[in-house]
Amino acid sequence: MRLILLLLLLGTFGIHSVYSGNTKKSFCKMKPPPQIITLPDSGFQWSTGMHQNEPCHRIPADGWNVGISGSFKLYVYADGPAGSGRFWTVVIGVSDQNKSTPERGICLSTWTVGWRTLQRYSKGALPWLKDIDGDGIAEVLLWDSFPLTADSTTLSLASYALIAWIYRLKSSDSLIIDWNLTRKFALSIADEYRAPLKTRSSYPGALRSIAADELEKFARQECIVKEKTR
Repeated sequence: MRLILLLLLLGTFGIHSVYSGNTKKSFCKMKPPPQIITLPDSGFQWSTGMHQNEPCHRIPADGWNVGISGSFKLYVYADGPAGSGRFWTVVIGVSDQNKSTPERGICLSTWTVGWRTLQRYSKGALPWLKDIDGDGIAEVLLWDSFPLTADSTTLSLASYALIAWIYRLKSSDSLIIDWNLTRKFALSIADEYRAPLKTRSSYPGALRSIAADELEKFARQECIVKEKTR
């Protein structure tokens, strides 16, 4: 009897171990920027760890995209893409609603090399400021790239994909990632990757499928999000 009970316990443990192993989540391929972007008390400055020795970007008078966020105005200026990595300087500003220009803000850098696999966006140019869910409050879209393969490097720029991190104005002093909107928007980007390209070449069909799969895994929380290290 004891032997039978022991075998049953071992069998149960074995089944549990296999089950746990099969459901263990891997890390998502995309890594978000800081979840909270803190705005300075005055003026414009670079986000921590970015281009500390360079002045924050100068903005043309007509260069701002403007949206409403509660009792504030949100401003975004995206300068790019530059170079083979499609680098951007993104300036995010804020002001009271009665102002016509931002009073202060933050500068960030990002890259959209993942456009090489996307190649087209059905809604036109990539948006950087938009009311994503139609609630009358504008959100900041910080576009970023993530590797599709283990050997993705700057020498293999075709093996990256795009994601947009959606930020809401939490207060006049900070923006925070809206995870629900980011995941929902990731599904819409996955749809873009799954849409057939109007080209004779199959490139980069396989990578586009991987990109869609990874975006859907992220959106459905089937992988673990690990923040970028600075």
